[in-house]
Amino acid sequence: MSGILETTVLLAVAASGGGEHGEAHGIDWFELGSMFLNFVLLFGFLGYKLRPVLASGLTSRRENFGKRLIEAQQKQAEAESRLEEYKAKLANLETEFRRVVESYEAEARADQKKMEEETEKAIERLARETEFTIHQEFRKAENLIQATAVEATLRKAESLVRQRITDDDRARLNDRAIAELGRN
Repeated sequence: MSGILETTVLLAVAASGGGEHGEAHGIDWFELGSMFLNFVLLFGFLGYKLRPVLASGLTSRRENFGKRLIEAQQKQAEAESRLEEYKAKLANLETEFRRVVESYEAEARADQKKMEEETEKAIERLARETEFTIHQEFRKAENLIQATAVEATLRKAESLVRQRITDDDRARLNDRAIAELGRN
């Protein structure tokens, strides 16, 4: 790099008309040519040595760009297919929504019908149980009424018997009861 700087400085000095060697008006063509030759040799050598490295770097960079481009194209194709899929789903969304709603309505009707049937069965069972309970309570009441009537009748009969029985009747009944006990 110092060669480039020297060449630039010398060219500037030569253009201004002055120089170190005491030349007032002329250009030292030998020095200018040697500097140019040094410049060409330096950059030629650098180009020769760096060319394979630069070429492989540029080749790998181009390959990387190619891979990235292919990946980007694949991703774009995937995104476009997803976009089409989403558009199709969006177009079918209303139909799908109606289908789901109809499905839920059908389930609700089936559940309602099942509940109505179960309620009807429960009502029938409850009616049978109630009828059975009423019948049982009616029998209990009937038996209670009969028992109460019999008891009342017996009390009334006992009261009548006590009122109408005489001492002779009592003696005869006692004799008969003793005779029956003697036989047994």
